[in-house]
Amino acid sequence: MAKAGVLYVGTDSGLYILSDPGGLGRWRLLPNVAFPTEPVFGLVAADSRSLVIATKQAFWRSDDGGQQWREADSEDQALFNFLAGDRLPVATVQGMGVWREHHVPLAGVNLLAVLSGKQEVLLASVDEGSRLLRSDDGGKSWHPVTTEWQGALSALAPSSYHIDVVWAGTDSGQIWRSDDRGRTWQYVSTVPAAVRCMAAVRVA
Repeated sequence: MAKAGVLYVGTDSGLYILSDPGGLGRWRLLPNVAFPTEPVFGLVAADSRSLVIATKQAFWRSDDGGQQWREADSEDQALFNFLAGDRLPVATVQGMGVWREHHVPLAGVNLLAVLSGKQEVLLASVDEGSRLLRSDDGGKSWHPVTTEWQGALSALAPSSYHIDVVWAGTDSGQIWRSDDRGRTWQYVSTVPAAVRCMAAVRVA
């Protein structure tokens, strides 16, 4: 039996949570906003219960799936060092980091995701989120991906539970998922504000 899934979504109006209770791909937006007070622009989830978020004012940690929060310690805050530098942020299975080289792999890229596996795949958002490109040769060549989402692409997040699954969010609040390493995409849900960050985990 497939394990249940949880998708944390940081937006301009707080943190939203989507749940897939039976692990069947039937994702549902939970009615309560987990962190409704301010925009969430950084998010790291260790598992389905433990996560740390970054807001403009502070860093916050929850160990019960977003029900209660406390201010994060310095070790948790270090998870967001990628926000402080001028290197290109990169979404990976382990969370956010920075691009491994000083030069960016593609001109005009504003979002980058690395999908690990035998053949590493790069997904790049270009032209201010209006186009998505895909590379399976380390960035030597890029191919356009056909998408139907509304608004500009504003977040990418490889899942922590399957190397073929990656999530995308837009500034219109739409959430999409690819099950084939970014080749094709299917609509999942819409949240009430622009998506800024995401993390997809399985319930332990």
